[in-house]
Parts: sequence; structure tokens; C-alpha cells
Amino acid sequence: MVRPAHYGAGKAVSDPRASGPVPTMLPSQAEIERLRTEAETIFTRIDTVTAALERARDRPGDHWDDRELDLVLETPTGDPIEVTLDLDASAAENAQRRYERAGELAATLDEREAVAGPLAAVPPEPVAVLVLDHLGTTETDDSRSMAGALDAGHETISELCLAMERSGLLEELPADDDRPRPEYRLTGDGEGILAALEQREGKRHFLRWIEGTERLARRLSRGGPDYPRMTANELGLDLAAVRHRYRAMDAVGLVTTYEGSIIKGTERKLKPKDETHRKHTYYVTTDVADRILRDLDAE
Repeated sequence: MVRPAHYGAGKAVSDPRASGPVPTMLPSQAEIERLRTEAETIFTRIDTVTAALERARDRPGDHWDDRELDLVLETPTGDPIEVTLDLDASAAENAQRRYERAGELAATLDEREAVAGPLAAVPPEPVAVLVLDHLGTTETDDSRSMAGALDAGHETISELCLAMERSGLLEELPADDDRPRPEYRLTGDGEGILAALEQREGKRHFLRWIEGTERLARRLSRGGPDYPRMTANELGLDLAAVRHRYRAMDAVGLVTTYEGSIIKGTERKLKPKDETHRKHTYYVTTDVADRILRDLDAE
């Protein structure tokens, strides 16, 4: 059975260790198609839907709590589909709102794809990329375990996983005898995101799409090695957000950790001095990042 599309606007969830607001709803082609299928089904079964709404309005029940009615219908292709109807709207209005919402999401998705390319289904948060990278290594994991591994708030991870499940990048595995908590794994589309990030063009889209990463890459490319706390202090950014950005950039090959024990003054233009004894984890841009930044400047 096709589950109902949630066509209302998503809310943002604040988290002290998040890189920014986390959307609970992402525009995706799958979501757009679900909304259009629901609308077409409602119009096709408009007499059935109208009768169900009229019966519900004449009877007491839980549907009055949120003024919504859940109904299972048969799509034009014969598949069962569950729709959530607005009790105060007509059958035609319920269908039309879905068509309108699908159009809004399609326009938003087009805008996202113009900037993000194949990453359009990924929330523009560094932690989202870290979740995908983590599951690419572990294959499956639950949200609480991922929060610990990625040094992120559990609420942030849960919301990102839900968003990426809705956009078709993750699949939830329900709890059972072998899994005390629900776990997530990458879908084929999720694996495709990781494959895209291995390519130069995917890395370019990453810098343009994932929040704050292009700014940090340019800082390192111009100024040489830097560490998260200094970056956060000098740019007035949250330290956890900076750390997540550097980790995500490291995961996709745009930065790497500086290996030497002493940083020469000629290497570090951000804070010039003869040499710096490395006491922190310093990051530097990779050659591919420097080339991508030069290409972006030339556009």
C-alpha cells in the first residue's frame, strides 16, 4: 500500500549540536509523484471520497481531533493507497491542494537541482552527508548510535534520517529480535549519492550545496592549515557546526588533515609566524578542492 503524502510545510528543529535547522520535509520526485497519484485517485473516486467525508462529518470519532480522515482508495492502476483528507474541504478541494503542492515541490526541486545537481535530495546540512558516509561504512545503524559516532544531537540525526527516508535515500529496518531499535541503511539512491561524491562534479555540487563548506574551503585554500576552534572563533561560528563541516569535507575528499608536527610560516597565512607546533587537528584543502574553487571563480 502506498502511504499518504504529508503535503504540509515541514518545520525546523533546533538542536544545540546541529549545523542548522533540520527540515522534516524535502522535495523529492517520489513525494511529488505520491501527491499527484493521490490527487488523481481522489478525482477518479470522487463519489466515494465525497460520501466518506459526508459520513465522517455526521458521526463522532477521533477524526474530529485533528479534523482529518484517513481513507484507503484504489488508484487508477488498481493499487491500494491511503490518503489523509481534510475534513473541512470537499473531495475536489482535497485533490486540487495536492496538485498545487506537487507543483510547488516540483518548482523547489528544480531550483535545488540547479545548484545541488545529484545532491538535491540531500538536506544541505554537513551532518546529513556524514550520516550517508557512516552508513556507507557500517551498512546499518540506529539513530542513537549514529548520534554518538558523529558527535551530533540525537534529535538532529532522527530528523535527518526521517527526511532522507522520505526522499528515498534511506530505508528503515524495524526493530525485531536481532535489532533492539529500528535501524537505517542506504537505498540504491543513497549509494548513488556516495558514488557521485567520489567524482569531481559531485564534490563541486557539495561545495555549492552543503551549508558553509565553500566558505571554509576558500579560507583554507587561501590561508593554509587551520583548526576548527580557530575557524569558529575568527568567523563567529558555532564550534560543533565547524567541526561537522570539516568532517564532511574530509569524508568527500575536499580537505585532509595536516600530517606534519610543525607548520612552517610559509604554509600558514592565516596566522603568520616562523613556525607553529601542531597541537590541534589542522585541515588543509586537497588539490581537487583548490581546482574546483578556481573553476568556480572563473564561472
